[in-house]
Amino acid sequence: MSWSRAVADGGRDRDRSAGAPSVTPAAGADPRRCGCAGKTPLDRVVLPARDRIRDALNETSVRLGTDSDAAILRNPTAIDPTDRAVDTVALGEEQPTAPLSGDAGGGPVVTLACAFVGDDLADPDALGDALATAYAGLDGPVVTIGKGHAVQIPDLDGGLLWLEHLRQGGDSGSDRDGDNDGDRGNVGRADAGFGTESAGFVAANVDAIHAFPELSPPEQARIAALNACNDVYAAGATADRVVRPMVAVPAGVDLPPSRATDWYRAGVPNEVSVLPASVLTHGGESWLFGASVTAGGNVDPTGSPLPDDCDVLLTRPLGGLAAFALGQIDGGRGLRELGRDRLTRDARPVAEVLAACRPEPDEPFDPARHLARVTDVSGEGIGGVGRLVAGEGRSLRLDRLPLLPGVADAAAGGWTIPDATVETNGPFAAIGTPSALARASERLRSVEGADPVRVGTLDRGDAPIRDATGGDPARFIEAAARWPAAGEDR
Repeated sequence: MSWSRAVADGGRDRDRSAGAPSVTPAAGADPRRCGCAGKTPLDRVVLPARDRIRDALNETSVRLGTDSDAAILRNPTAIDPTDRAVDTVALGEEQPTAPLSGDAGGGPVVTLACAFVGDDLADPDALGDALATAYAGLDGPVVTIGKGHAVQIPDLDGGLLWLEHLRQGGDSGSDRDGDNDGDRGNVGRADAGFGTESAGFVAANVDAIHAFPELSPPEQARIAALNACNDVYAAGATADRVVRPMVAVPAGVDLPPSRATDWYRAGVPNEVSVLPASVLTHGGESWLFGASVTAGGNVDPTGSPLPDDCDVLLTRPLGGLAAFALGQIDGGRGLRELGRDRLTRDARPVAEVLAACRPEPDEPFDPARHLARVTDVSGEGIGGVGRLVAGEGRSLRLDRLPLLPGVADAAAGGWTIPDATVETNGPFAAIGTPSALARASERLRSVEGADPVRVGTLDRGDAPIRDATGGDPARFIEAAARWPAAGEDR
């Protein structure tokens, strides 16, 4: 079997060499599993596991933050590399140490956590128990797991947990006695600012993705870093970006951290600060690229009220990851390059427009002018919007499912990833009243790469998403077959 045939068929790493892993990330990449297509399922595994973790941590000083796009730190010193620390442990075999020297008298700590797990941990009980045991090792100082992420690695037994600890100023809002449930433990108003643009807050995120076939290491690094940036962009943080690279490689690959750092410095925009990379070695298949990101900007830690009369707008059609993967599998160069352009495009200009459509610090929320919510539509696809609004008692009536040109036709012949709207470095979903979205759309039309399109309306339905398209999403989204049909009236 030729190498090109193996890639086209999504062959396994061991098929491509004489039992040794490839030393280049593209050679072992599977187009059906690239990008966010290999994330641990949120609805089936991660969210139920969070409930189990939360209960297990009740007697410790460790709390889970929200499952929102990004963690929000107040009055942070976290941008200083001397006040952020990295740790990696084998799940089920060892525990991390209390962060930042275990100094309970220092400031509270926000921890970013990224789990690389095998199929034996792909159920909520196993994953929840493994993560709870590891997180319990952080007991001592006040710690909030500000953002967690999990990704599956084929042929791996057990897993690895990568942690980055960031110290923030002020009271964390969480205590050892459990008076606070931890879901708001990493946010709050600050007296002192951070930089000149952040009004005292920064957003932080961690993410990891499977490598892409036939892309250079700096391109892989760029996509991974920008994908992680999107979540902090969604929180309004677009300034002073700092990236901590993270690369996970199969056993037998010798990748010096300095080389990984150079890939990210070559790939990310020039104004992004890059910290020294972490390199993890795992016992399964495939390369993975990831990053933690911090950024400041127009960050509102409290959130605005969600008005009753809201629509949902995507900043561009869906399908960037699907376009790349389908083009790679079927040899469609135009489709592949369309996806490549979307995967490598920095969404910061779009995010800056959306941030300008939100209230300034201490400005009252005006539903006629301001966006009520912005979220990144990446790993969850359109289903993530439904989950977001369901948490506030709303339902998304999906009126249309916009896909990038050529994606619908290519996917209709047999799409092999369960959800063609799962993205990597995807668009944003903006939620607001019709007048607020019209204001945002007008500004977005002047931004290269933005193509705003309304996809639906929020109402008080009894399901996260109700399909008003006539069943079209079922061709591209595995879960859509379970969405109830919307009635003719709102």
